[in-house]
Amino acid sequence: MKGFLYAISLLWIISGSYFILYTTESRNLLKKLLSLEGIYEKIPSVVIIIASLFILLSAPQIRHPWFMVVIGIIGIGKGLLFFFNPKNCFEKMRDWYLNRASNQTYRFFGIVLLIIGTAVISWV
Repeated sequence: MKGFLYAISLLWIISGSYFILYTTESRNLLKKLLSLEGIYEKIPSVVIIIASLFILLSAPQIRHPWFMVVIGIIGIGKGLLFFFNPKNCFEKMRDWYLNRASNQTYRFFGIVLLIIGTAVISWV
């Protein structure tokens, strides 16, 4: 499970850096990934739920397991929200994130991902 923690924290650091340095390109990449024809909201939600379960299972391997438990619970909640999709919340959040969020919002998310990834990799 430590390997998974290293991999997920490196993914968070890389994606956070990409969001900060290449904001327009990251927006365009996410538009391509989330706007594919035939992409159904249940597929990303199942991926989020599975990744969050792995995060919960790997929580005891870290110095501050409560942090990973919180991240895992938030992830499972987000995955369940997207899976059941009340009042088309997936489409609304996707539309906001891809079309209406400013570049500063993307950079802020990048900073948050960079901080979380750095914290997790230092706690493993």
